Amino acid sequence: MDQSLLLYENDYKSIKTVLNELKEACRARLIFMADQSGQVISSVGEITNLDLPTLTSLTAGAFAANLRVGEILGGEKFITLTSEGGMASLQLSLVRDRFILGVVFDTRTTLGLIRLKMTKAVKQLEEIFDGIIDKIEKEKQTFGGMESPFPEITEEDIDKLFGDL
Repeated sequence: MDQSLLLYENDYKSIKTVLNELKEACRARLIFMADQSGQVISSVGEITNLDLPTLTSLTAGAFAANLRVGEILGGEKFITLTSEGGMASLQLSLVRDRFILGVVFDTRTTLGLIRLKMTKAVKQLEEIFDGIIDKIEKEKQTFGGMESPFPEITEEDIDKLFGDL
């Protein structure tokens, strides 16, 4: 899949529903979904006085470092990252090797509950993103919304035919 992500309204609503359910189930302050570059996909919860794009960019960087540490230590990816603080804590999980699910929580809940509920949410989000990826792949096979009349002809074939014009 290429680096761009196109979300249709129903896909966005599905993601938002999973985030809302997770927020309620684990009594979190904020739930966010971002790509690995830190671009916000969706969020629910308390975001007043919070620079969400900066938070997601920094967490994406921290997660990238975490993935690299996992490779150095044993060759396997670390797919979660926990940062605990006095006022707020953060739990991150990797979704389909491309997206980050983040949960900001405080003393109203426990890390164990967060991890338990995130496991279910990650599975739901993986199903949603699998569907999005399938749609993108199907759209790549169409030409202007219609099936290509010449699916066997590649761009390389066209370049060979018209390359010197």
